[in-house]
Amino acid sequence: MKQYDSICKIALEMGAKFTKSININSIVVEPWVQWKCKFGCSKHGKSKTCPPFSPGYDETKQILSCYSAAILVEGEPPSKNFNDMLVKIENRCSLMGFYKAFALGAGPCPFCNDCNIDEPCRLPLKARPAMEACGIDVFKTIRNNGFSVKFLNHKNEYVKYFGLILIE
Repeated sequence: MKQYDSICKIALEMGAKFTKSININSIVVEPWVQWKCKFGCSKHGKSKTCPPFSPGYDETKQILSCYSAAILVEGEPPSKNFNDMLVKIENRCSLMGFYKAFALGAGPCPFCNDCNIDEPCRLPLKARPAMEACGIDVFKTIRNNGFSVKFLNHKNEYVKYFGLILIE
């Protein structure tokens, strides 16, 4: 997908470790994924970018059908920097004419220590749901596109973050 090489280059200049333009059909969305959030993450129900407030897997499938490609972005901690970078890439894409560009981050929203779910989001220009929060099987999607990923055995092992920039 040569037409997206310039976006990949911008992402690398902004600090991404690796990027690749991918076909939207390589993104795997499954109903079981949000259970991992519900039964394994302390942020479930406590952040507007997490389930049950994030789009469900069925809505995610519907939204993905509006796009033909995405940029898969690999980065590293801290999550605030990584997710901020994704939103900056999204904004650059919009300025380049990709007006439908939308970023999906990694993990719970890192921008506020506590999210008041009864009030409007304090940082709506930065907050984005994570791929897994929307039902995307991150491991399968990453592997479908030639990246490697595994569960870490120890907290001191190198962590990889992955995000998506949806584009058309």
